[in-house]
Amino acid sequence: MVYLIHFDRDYKGCCHYLGFCKDGNMEKRLERHRAGNGAKLLRALNIAGINYKVVRIWEDGDQNFERRLKNQKNAKRYCPVCNPETYNKRKIK
Repeated sequence: MVYLIHFDRDYKGCCHYLGFCKDGNMEKRLERHRAGNGAKLLRALNIAGINYKVVRIWEDGDQNFERRLKNQKNAKRYCPVCNPETYNKRKIK
């Protein structure tokens, strides 16, 4: 499963995080992030007091799919918070 996290405010030019969850347990993965045991970027957000939330999930996404999205360096385009008018219109290949 691949997921997209949207930050409540910008952090050093970054507003989103793309991640991969091997076991498909998103709640457990998010708990790890909030506890500071996940990605360094989200740990920094915790320390800075910036809230974040999961806004999109690709249930069938694998690590290759996550890498393709990250390599585009444009997670904002897939964010329903940032692009509510196009969220359901885009198809990702």
